[in-house]
Amino acid sequence: MMTKSRALFFFFLLHILARASSYRTYDRDSLRAAPCTETIWESNGKTAAGGNGPGSALNQLNSSYGIFVDSNRAVFVTDYLNRRVVKWDQGALSGTIYAEGLCGASDLGDLCYPSAITFNKAGTLFVAVENGSSGSVMSLKKGDTLIKTFITANTSIYGIAWDENEEYLYLGHHREHRVDKYTKNGEFVKVVAGGNGLGPALNQLDYPRGVAVDEYGSVYVADSGNQRVVKWMVNTTAAVLVAGGNGVGNRTDQFNVPGGMIRDKNGTLYVVDERNHRILCILENAKNSVIIAGGHGQGSASNQLSNPIYLAFDNEGSLYVSDWENFRVQKFAVAVTPSSASRYMYNPSTWTLIFGILWLLVSSTNFSK
Repeated sequence: MMTKSRALFFFFLLHILARASSYRTYDRDSLRAAPCTETIWESNGKTAAGGNGPGSALNQLNSSYGIFVDSNRAVFVTDYLNRRVVKWDQGALSGTIYAEGLCGASDLGDLCYPSAITFNKAGTLFVAVENGSSGSVMSLKKGDTLIKTFITANTSIYGIAWDENEEYLYLGHHREHRVDKYTKNGEFVKVVAGGNGLGPALNQLDYPRGVAVDEYGSVYVADSGNQRVVKWMVNTTAAVLVAGGNGVGNRTDQFNVPGGMIRDKNGTLYVVDERNHRILCILENAKNSVIIAGGHGQGSASNQLSNPIYLAFDNEGSLYVSDWENFRVQKFAVAVTPSSASRYMYNPSTWTLIFGILWLLVSSTNFSK
């Protein structure tokens, strides 16, 4: 017959194995698959650029529009009404002018009105500019001082995105209700989304804003007038609905003018919901979004936004938002990440196993006597 001590030995062994098995469900990779539900950004933002009211001084912005954050966490802002691109180093109290000068649509001696912005891996700046009904994409190579016309589009451009290998550039032609594809040399390829006039049908767009591209060449569009995000797969003639499309509203399945947009490698979309004054995270195949910043009404408090336009992330995962009517760029640092949650949940089972094994060794020695 099994002694009482031996029965306790096996009971504790089963307990340890059950505890260890339950904690394995918090594997880091499984948590990464759901970044919106596992990553939490601080609700109170800190000003990374501007924040000193509207103006043209170098510690001010007169409308923060497109933004980009480099590997050193310097913030590049298209200062729309000041007709310039300004660089704010991390922690700086004022910016430096990074680009100004030639207008892409006419010879006005200004940068016109810069909107969307991006860089390629070589450090070349690409910025969309507009002047009335005309528009262009300007480029500025790293280390150069002369900004050049890269693409003449004759329309306002509110979305700009490279594909994964930087072979093609995609532009959201705002007033033309379409997204066009260009080569890396600026040559037009074809219309890849919309192009069938303004309208709500799935083969149409209504003032597109943010644009993103996945690894397969599918194009995601923030279809602002239709209050939705749509996906156009390669060589298709109509889109599929990704999010929204339920009229204007502030539910998590609605938008009130979706704007700037980023897609990560997990298939997660991050979208500016302009007139709801919030930033949304949309998991792949999810029907509802998650609010990750703002959403506390329109205002200038550290947890509020006022008609945000674009967003960006740095290499630590912090979220940056161009807070248009507050004349600032807000940074929302990561508070909880999947990896930290994973470590927190997994370590107890590790310690349980260590103490359990030691206890078993001692118990086994006693049983053998």
